[in-house]
Parts: sequence; C-alpha cells; structure tokens
Amino acid sequence: MVPDWSLQIASAFFVALTMALILIATQRLHGHLTHDSQAKVQKLHGKSVPRIGGLAVFLGLVAGGLTLAGEAAWLWWSICLAALPAFGAGLAEDLTNRVSARMRLVASLLAGLAFCLLTGHHVDKAGVPGLDLLLSIPWIAIPLTAILIAGIANALNIIDGVNGLSSGTAIIVFAGFAAVAGAHGDLMLLSICLVCIGALAGFFVVNFPLGCIFLGDGGAYMTGVLLAVVALLLPLRHPELTMFLGLLALAYPVIEMLITIQRRMNRRNAHPGKADRLHLHSLLFRGRARRLAYRPELPTWPNSLTTVLVLPLPIASVLLMLVFQTSMTGTLLGIFVIIFIYLRVYRHVALLGRRGLLSRLLGLSPLRPAGRTNPED
Repeated sequence: MVPDWSLQIASAFFVALTMALILIATQRLHGHLTHDSQAKVQKLHGKSVPRIGGLAVFLGLVAGGLTLAGEAAWLWWSICLAALPAFGAGLAEDLTNRVSARMRLVASLLAGLAFCLLTGHHVDKAGVPGLDLLLSIPWIAIPLTAILIAGIANALNIIDGVNGLSSGTAIIVFAGFAAVAGAHGDLMLLSICLVCIGALAGFFVVNFPLGCIFLGDGGAYMTGVLLAVVALLLPLRHPELTMFLGLLALAYPVIEMLITIQRRMNRRNAHPGKADRLHLHSLLFRGRARRLAYRPELPTWPNSLTTVLVLPLPIASVLLMLVFQTSMTGTLLGIFVIIFIYLRVYRHVALLGRRGLLSRLLGLSPLRPAGRTNPED
C-alpha cells in the first residue's frame, strides 16, 4: 500500500506552522524566557524574537509521525525518542542560556548512542579495507556511529546563524535523501524524509525572510540528529549505495564545523566551543550590513540575502550526491569539489570584506547608512 504522502507533509507542515505562529503571537508572555539574546558574539540579528522554533518543528514531526504506520511508525518513533536528549539539551539552552557547549555535545552523543541501541543500526562498513575490519567490531562501531551523529548535529547548529540557513539546508538535504529513497523503492525512509520536510517547511515560512522566530539550539540539534540518522540508514538499508553518500550531502555544514574547530583551536586561549563571528555566513552578512544601502523598511534584507547566497553550497552537494550515490570514487570526488568551492568562496569573501568591493560585485551602490543595522558591528 502506497502511503498518503500529501497527508504526511501537510500534517507536519500545518502543525509546525500553527505552533510557530502561536509562539510569535504570545511572545509577550514568554519573551523573558524565549527571546534570543543579543549579547552573544555570534548573533547577527537586530531584534529579539523567540528562539524556540524547534518546539514548533518538534510538534510538526510528532503530527507527521502520527500518519505513519507499521514498520515506518516503529522506526520513526525510535528515532524521535533517540533525538530527545539533543533536543532537550538544546531547548534548555534556548530557555536558560546556561547549558554549556560541552553538555550539549554530550547530549548529542547520547542521542547517537540511543539511536544505535533502539534501532539496532550502526555503521558496519565504509568500503575501506582495514576500517571495515574495525567497524565489524560492535564496541568500536557503535561509539563511532554516535560520534558521527553528534558531529552532524553540532554542524547544523553552527550554520544556524541567519534566517533560513540551517532549516533551508536541512530541507534541501532531506529532499535529496527522499529522492534517493524513492529511486530505490524505500517507501519507509521516503515517508520519514517527507515528514521532516513538512515540519521544517512549516517553520521556514515564518523564519525566512522576516526572521519572526528562530530555530534555536533545540531545533538545530534535533534536526541535525534526524539528518544524520537518515544519512546512515540509506546505505545501511541499500548496500549498493556508498556509505559516504550522507557526508557528501551534508558537506557544507560538516566543512563549516571542521574549519571552525581548526580556527578556534589555533587561537590563543580559545577552545572549539567558544563562539566567534568568522563563519562563512557571518562574513557574508557583515560585509553586506556595512556596505549595502540602508533600508529601514527592510531591516532583515542583508540577513536573508546571506542565506540566498550560501544555499547554493548544499544544493550543489545534494546534486553531486544524486549523481554519485552508488560510486565511492565519485562521492569522494564530490566531497573534494565542495571543500574546494567552500575554501575559495571563504577566502574570496574574507578578502572582499577587507577591500570593500563586495557591493560592487553585486552591482549595488553602497550608501552611508543612517544608523547601525547590526548591533554587533
């Protein structure tokens, strides 16, 4: 029996959208707890809005999950249960600003471990001699799987800096995974991907471009866990697919995370969990916020434009994944292509920011702003 995919998407979408609108409409009641802090160094927004959009996404996921049946329902609720530690720790940080990066990392590792134990799935091969031998040992493979899931969860949280970037990236990647699952007749994973797309899309329409509500750490970590487990399940359920398929699809956030860790570790008295404003999206935003024409009627325009300029990276990753999904060589080549593009773009943006040429390349005339468009500048 073919699942009712329109019902799966619609239920997740409308519940997530409705909850997001309720949170926005009632922010005067809970804003003292839920508003985004402007004191954090990495913030790129000029106003405070609720940062618990992850709660809306979570309820959308629950609503979409209720439309699943049989094995798909069992797998879905197992995944949701596994993701709860990451979601809970992130949501606690959204509400209190007192949950350290280390504790959130531990919660993400627990989510990865819970996924392995609840579903019985873990990475058991990579197509690399020697490594496959190690992965055949469960007490090595299960912790490694947990680390991979936690890494992707943290990677998605790192790119959650401008309107629609993390949720837009997740929607694009889930769409790619859905295409792969559909092409291989995996209706179960296809349904799970569609539920995720529906819930994220319900949040996305109120987050982009106006930034009326933010995903928050809870939403970012939870979405990252979901992306990671689907990325692992596809090749585990279909051995003809390369195990690096998910890594290629998620190349942009993973590269951003690795570059961020390397950059922070090289700074004096810094550690990987200490926030900064040197992400690719941060540099793009700051270049435009200072140089583009001041538009008081469109205060979120530079923020949302940054998302539009960055999203081609995950789009390119997913397209390469679809082309090379069964080829180890092609997948690795695709990963190196995305790394090359990212590094070139990052260096180019950094240099343009120093020379003040960013607006000229966009064909826009920079005007002296009438006021600061970003409180961090």
